[in-house]
Amino acid sequence: MNLSDTPTPLIVEDWGLLKYEQSFERQNRLLLELQAGQRPDTLVMVEHPAVVTLGRRGSVEDLKIPQSEFNSSGVELKNINRGGLATAHEPGQFVAYPIVVLKKKDLRWYADSLLKVVVAVLHEYGLEGVLKKGEPGVWVNGGKICSFGIAVKKWCSMHGIALNVNNDLKTFGLIVPCGRPQETVTSIVRELGSPVDMDELKQYFVSKFCTTFSYQPKA
Repeated sequence: MNLSDTPTPLIVEDWGLLKYEQSFERQNRLLLELQAGQRPDTLVMVEHPAVVTLGRRGSVEDLKIPQSEFNSSGVELKNINRGGLATAHEPGQFVAYPIVVLKKKDLRWYADSLLKVVVAVLHEYGLEGVLKKGEPGVWVNGGKICSFGIAVKKWCSMHGIALNVNNDLKTFGLIVPCGRPQETVTSIVRELGSPVDMDELKQYFVSKFCTTFSYQPKA
């Protein structure tokens, strides 16, 4: 679908490696500014130190260790306002948070379109990303490679996707992925056998995101 003959300006920010709590506070601030018409749509790219987040449907049943043991494990545990269950973040994982006004008031369209951006990025590395009806995320060779969870307020979105790129997946050992004990996770480095250039991957993602949603990065 051609959303617009004239692409919408998009601010692209790379926050580097940033603690989840700080990132969450920044997201909320950007969302308020967006809703107030004080800034254009923004695409944030970031990596997080090891942290497990529990979405609105998540609970202690999605954890493989007691909550009380998370501090000693060196992994933070956060309850947040996105949809979904438990998700793990760690360095080497690519996280993208589009803080944007939805161009169509259709959550399914937005979710599917964002996941198809991930599929297109994976294609650049010779990997076939698979979407499953009714299940948020992307799979490669049977393993979940990308998690998805958003929060939408007044048709403005925050949170987004977490794509396993060069991360070692250790933090995932603390959770029940997707609420399914038998679910396996994978990464681009695991599938290819060698790490990829994260800067290159970011360029692919920005390009395909802008094409899919009709944006023009703002200089």
